[in-house]
Amino acid sequence: MRDEIFLRLLTNELSQLFNLDVSILTHEGGDPDSVCSAHCLKKILTDFFKAKNVRITIPDTPSAHTKTLLEYFNVELSNNVENSDVCIIVDAGSPEQLSKYSEIVFRQDVKIIVIDHHSNTNNRYPASVKVYSNEAYQSVSEIIYDLAEYNGFEFNLREVEAILIGIYYDTARFTVADLETSLKICKLINRGITLKDILARMEQTIDLSERIARLKGAVRMKIYRFKDWLIVLTHVGKFQSSVARSLVSLGAHLAVAIGEVDKSRVVASIRASQDFVEQTGLNVGVDLAERIGMRLGGHGGGHASAAHLECKSTIDELITHIVDELASRLNINPEVLEP
Repeated sequence: MRDEIFLRLLTNELSQLFNLDVSILTHEGGDPDSVCSAHCLKKILTDFFKAKNVRITIPDTPSAHTKTLLEYFNVELSNNVENSDVCIIVDAGSPEQLSKYSEIVFRQDVKIIVIDHHSNTNNRYPASVKVYSNEAYQSVSEIIYDLAEYNGFEFNLREVEAILIGIYYDTARFTVADLETSLKICKLINRGITLKDILARMEQTIDLSERIARLKGAVRMKIYRFKDWLIVLTHVGKFQSSVARSLVSLGAHLAVAIGEVDKSRVVASIRASQDFVEQTGLNVGVDLAERIGMRLGGHGGGHASAAHLECKSTIDELITHIVDELASRLNINPEVLEP
């Protein structure tokens, strides 16, 4: 277990939910870590902490990938948050990531608990919210795994699969899993999971529109050379996170894919290679997404190597801010590479 003090405090908090009506909220659209951790947390709350009724809500429309997980694990969704005694928010580093449910964190008639692992989550919620966030964890699914272990609660094989999938996706398919997470992965597989089969069911074929977005992102990208680091920025209508990931796979040390919401608002996904993060000490969630998002009248956050931001800006203005911030933090004047 990574942090027994953290787990003891979280256990004490959840033990107060006996016979209460609970809603679990993920961030908007959900993702494998948030969906899988919510699914397994519901099991613990119902069977161990004896909450009366536990529902799962995903703000906005779930992605196609999220829908696949919901169907596989037979997760029922509910929009009935209003009548809950308690709302537990999982994997959302700020209230803005709750979309239309963001107002709930400011209500006084509902107890709010946050379980998270992103950078600086503790500073993003009102003081009335009970935040249990630990950046040492690589996923919320890993927190739920440790919570079960700490309390002697055993998941069935299907729930073990969910924990493994959540960890798999939030460690970039195990590529950034540290020793602690790797040991847990081995224990989970030893429960009787055939990893090849489950991942084959979960990994969807990339549809044509996403392939087109990736290719457009590559064609439109601007390449900035900061001495030994290659930073690329591009713009696409959708699939920003997929495009940013693909550009890092293509060779970029850091990639930013920006999309226009309307004439005065943009969103962006940021991805960085592990060697870039380790050698520069840059945390893209805090140093880029959060800082620039707030500066431009929006919000942002994430992990050291993956982040998302939304702000009031044009695409060109955001590119300028990102390049200037990188130049300042790396103390390097970039060279623009011509196509």
